[in-house]
Amino acid sequence: MSEDPIRKYSDATKEFNAICTIVRALGEITADVGRYLNNKPFRLKISNVGVEFPPFEEEYSLNADNWPSAKQIAEALVSLHEKAKLVENVYASLSPIDKTLVKSPEIER
Repeated sequence: MSEDPIRKYSDATKEFNAICTIVRALGEITADVGRYLNNKPFRLKISNVGVEFPPFEEEYSLNADNWPSAKQIAEALVSLHEKAKLVENVYASLSPIDKTLVKSPEIER
């Protein structure tokens, strides 16, 4: 017995939304650091890097353990592309009747 096509589409959409959340979180981390480096570099402190900062009251503290590597960002983006393609392919495979039962994918490219 084959998997229900609506369920398959729903699962693919959930996976796509989950990776979108991860990519947005990575973007927020990097954007925050960029904003502080460009506007308030004296208010930014980075922890867990083995560098001692002088005492000051920081506005933004970056835990280096939470900072994504270029590889982690690349892997998240590859996954984003794969999940988007899966959603589009599963939607395309739905019958015309099934397509009336679900929302079409809204994937911005």
